[in-house]
Amino acid sequence: MNATEARYRSRINVPFRVCKNDALEAKFIAEATAANLVDLKGHRSVGGCRASLYNAMPVEGVHALIAFMTAFKAANPAPAAE
Repeated sequence: MNATEARYRSRINVPFRVCKNDALEAKFIAEATAANLVDLKGHRSVGGCRASLYNAMPVEGVHALIAFMTAFKAANPAPAAE
C-alpha cells in the first residue's frame, strides 16, 4: 500500500506499508534483513517501509525484494480487520 499521491511519488524511493500493522511491519523488516534485504525501514518521522532504487541497485535486487514480498505475504496474511 502506498498512500502518496501518484503525482508526488518518487521513482527512486518506494515507500510502502505492510497493511498498517506495526507488528507485522516489524516482522517484515526483521525477516527482510535476515534475507540480506537491508535498510527497508522507512523514515523515522513517517514510519512504514522504503525501498531505495538508486543507480547502484541492480535489477536482481529488485527481483529479490519482489520474491521476498510475495513469499512474506503468502506466509503472513493481513489481519481480518484490514
